[in-house]
Amino acid sequence: MKQSIDNLELLQLMERKQKLLLKLKAALALGRIDLLKELSYEFQTIVAQEQILIYFKQKKV
Repeated sequence: MKQSIDNLELLQLMERKQKLLLKLKAALALGRIDLLKELSYEFQTIVAQEQILIYFKQKKV
């Protein structure tokens, strides 16, 4: 059960990451540097959360 919860969390993070990548691409096309900075910070946070989940998932195996 815990593994499925971890997988679900990873899937949700991946979906958020995909949406953010689209927003980053749009902000880049529009030349909105302020928005790029904000979105890139959020993207880094998601990547860090993803890495933590993967680390703990591997440690349990």
